[in-house]
Amino acid sequence: MGQSHRSTPQHRDVLVDSTPVFFRGHQPSARVATVGINPSVREFFARGGEELTGTRRRFETLSSLRVDSMGDATDAMMEQIQQRCLEYFEVNPYMKWFIPIEAMIHAITGASYFDGSACHLDLVQWATKPLWGQLDRHVREELLSADRAFVAAQLGSGSLDVIYLNGRTVCDAVSGFVPLSSRAARFRGEGTQRHFFRGVHGRALVVGCSSNIQEERLRTADRQDFLAWIVDECRRDLEALRSGSTGARSEPASSP
Repeated sequence: MGQSHRSTPQHRDVLVDSTPVFFRGHQPSARVATVGINPSVREFFARGGEELTGTRRRFETLSSLRVDSMGDATDAMMEQIQQRCLEYFEVNPYMKWFIPIEAMIHAITGASYFDGSACHLDLVQWATKPLWGQLDRHVREELLSADRAFVAAQLGSGSLDVIYLNGRTVCDAVSGFVPLSSRAARFRGEGTQRHFFRGVHGRALVVGCSSNIQEERLRTADRQDFLAWIVDECRRDLEALRSGSTGARSEPASSP
């Protein structure tokens, strides 16, 4: 992993005692990658604030490694951190977050986190407290900038066939190094407008939606239809990319 992750970013909002989450799943061999913003606090600590330990543990902490900072981590410890990333979906994944996107990406591509054909990446490798949306804008921009080259290299992996971008922040950030076109659509032809993005990065086809599916506030009766709608729209974009068609008007991306 990159030398930049040998030290914790100097922001008070980076989760105390956490370690970087480089990826989740078998990233080196996965053919599909989903992309989110940054890891949740719940990857390290339970709702009551206690550290996840034993069979509940998802990732190492500075405490579990018995070091005071990432700068003190040995090569063996860095390998231990990476191994947790590789085994994430085999141990105790954060199912509340991953079940919706697992169902969606499987419907779009046939890939799954649980058989190693899909993995999850983040724009920022560090969990934050408070949550991302509650951070000062300049902190978000600094964290995104610090990890941009690392994420771009991951997304340029020769093993990836499809990349799915989850939410507007992710789509806007990735558009900084991957040319993306976008189009607007409405669920059932009404309500709030969503934007769908598509492009090509190396050999990978890139699709995404401005909707962060974990944060959508929908009636239970509408949720499955909404996810099916995103699946259909993304399939449409993948078909257009495979046929060599852009077919969408590029729109300026707003800053994340």
